[in-house]
Amino acid sequence: MSKPAPTALLRIVEEHGFRLLRYCGVSVVNVAIGMTTLAFCHAVLGWSAVASSVSAWVVSTGPAYLLSRYWVWQKTGSHSVSAEILPFWMLALAGLAFSTLVVVIVASITDSTVAILLGNLGAYGVVWVVKYLVIDNLMWSRDRADGASEPAEAI
Repeated sequence: MSKPAPTALLRIVEEHGFRLLRYCGVSVVNVAIGMTTLAFCHAVLGWSAVASSVSAWVVSTGPAYLLSRYWVWQKTGSHSVSAEILPFWMLALAGLAFSTLVVVIVASITDSTVAILLGNLGAYGVVWVVKYLVIDNLMWSRDRADGASEPAEAI
């Protein structure tokens, strides 16, 4: 298997480097919020694994959208329901569906909060890559040839 040419790798780093690092930062915040909520709801409140997972999603998706929009893709201006909010929440909902499926499978095997957390985290890890690619290429892509971002269109 051949290695990518250094210039191709450099181009990827130049194009995605800092944005991808900021996306990782948002993900760390989102995981901390989500995992804390899930663990609290499951271990302390005694909620089911699914109810805890849904609660974690509800609590963490709003901050993830705002941090992604403003800090990662540096979008300002009005929010567009059809071009930004709805697609972001649909991606988040797909992540919730997948993670809930994994949590249900794990919960059918064990009631361990740690195992449920690991299953949830693993599922979101898979969605993380897909979400970045969709957001970066379709939703908040670079709007101009010089790489500067334009404000999103309002409703």
